[in-house]
Amino acid sequence: MITPSYKTGVVIGLLLAGVLRAGAQERRHKEIPLGDERELSVVVDVSFGTVIIGRGPSEKLVVADFSSRWEDQSEDFKISYKSHGTRGELIVRSKDRSRFWGKDNGESEDRVWNLQFSDQIPMDLRVELGAGKGELDLSGLRIQSLKVSSGASSVELNCDKPNPIVAEEVIIESGVSKFTARNLANTNFRRLKFSGGVGAYKLDFGGKLMRDADAKVEVGLGAITIDVPREMPVQLYYDDTWFSSFDLDDGFTKRRGGLYETVGYSSGDPVLSIRIEAGLGSVKIRRR
Repeated sequence: MITPSYKTGVVIGLLLAGVLRAGAQERRHKEIPLGDERELSVVVDVSFGTVIIGRGPSEKLVVADFSSRWEDQSEDFKISYKSHGTRGELIVRSKDRSRFWGKDNGESEDRVWNLQFSDQIPMDLRVELGAGKGELDLSGLRIQSLKVSSGASSVELNCDKPNPIVAEEVIIESGVSKFTARNLANTNFRRLKFSGGVGAYKLDFGGKLMRDADAKVEVGLGAITIDVPREMPVQLYYDDTWFSSFDLDDGFTKRRGGLYETVGYSSGDPVLSIRIEAGLGSVKIRRR
């Protein structure tokens, strides 16, 4: 016969074991020193979790940290680096699809990739995030090209400090998700393309525009807000043959068809040209 006190002890023991199991955390750390590399190709391909990218120690090519509350199999997380002469190739990949279509329930915050890069080397950066969150801080990094693809994710991109080199191309693809970008002019892009599906998007072109730049924005059923600084010369083209809602702030003068220009467009300063194509979504243009 099992006494109540024994039953109580068994239950408490099982509860404690569950707490210890849930509290157990897997951690991995990797550092790659900066050598003779003159440029770096980076691919971050994560199906589920939180990806954090920022600037790290100058003497380190990358400082990578991974943490998880789950018992992830070792083959699920891979980080590899190869050097081909003066070009380095870094791949960070985690393809755990078992929870991709499940509810988040905060689990994405329990699997975190934190990648800190040197500000001394030009980078071609590609980030692919399936479900989860992205916190991409490009402030001070040398970005020569950027591609961000997100599926069912919430992504924030920020660039508080000007990119010291030209980013020839910035491509952002956002699906059923939320995407917010701040200070895009500081990325020093020459060409930018944003494609949005069904989601809420905000593109802030704040920062310092150092050269003429072209941006193309395509939105399906989503809602997008575009912010441009009041002092920035802007030429805007909106294809009004679409069925989207278009809300244009003051400060723009309509020239012909769907072409609009700001008052300082002919000042001789660098100009931001934006072309917008929207399906059944809504578009708001704000000068701040």
